[in-house]
Amino acid sequence: MGEAGLVNAPFIVAEESRNVQTLCGDTSMKIKLQVLVFIVSFLVLGRTSAEAAPSIQAQLTPLLNEMLAAANAHDTDRFMAMYARSNELVVTFDDQTMRGWQTVRDQQFEWWDGGNSDAAYRLRSAPEITVITPDVVSTLQSMEVASTLPDGKKGSVLVVATSIWRKLPEGWRIVVAHESLIQ
Repeated sequence: MGEAGLVNAPFIVAEESRNVQTLCGDTSMKIKLQVLVFIVSFLVLGRTSAEAAPSIQAQLTPLLNEMLAAANAHDTDRFMAMYARSNELVVTFDDQTMRGWQTVRDQQFEWWDGGNSDAAYRLRSAPEITVITPDVVSTLQSMEVASTLPDGKKGSVLVVATSIWRKLPEGWRIVVAHESLIQ
């Protein structure tokens, strides 16, 4: 069965179960058929996501690498290219929540001092990429960030970033992100 068949299978089974239910007045049979439809739908949709996972991971890995390179170059616009250019974008850093692409871009530019920051980003482990649906993915990254602290001393902190990506017409983009600074 092709991908289109897999996607349409729950609807076909659901339609068949309605026809069987009309023929059958037994309530327990109706319940069994509804449970069967649910299980088949879950298995078919889960299998479609699992089959897509390696391909989606292969698409996201270069984007995550590009974000890391852009962060180390302190290139705000290059970094922000991975975010949905939308007023619906939500990014939280610790307890500060920002809404809208321009707001996030402006704050990132300020954090990187207009590109003059000396922050160096290093992944502590490979990013975790989890396929939620064929067009929604979550990523989890653990990083060490070394930079000059406000007191002038060199130091480093740990950052954990969780992002939700959606496949938009322009490609994969982050629509929600949360970063936590770990002292």
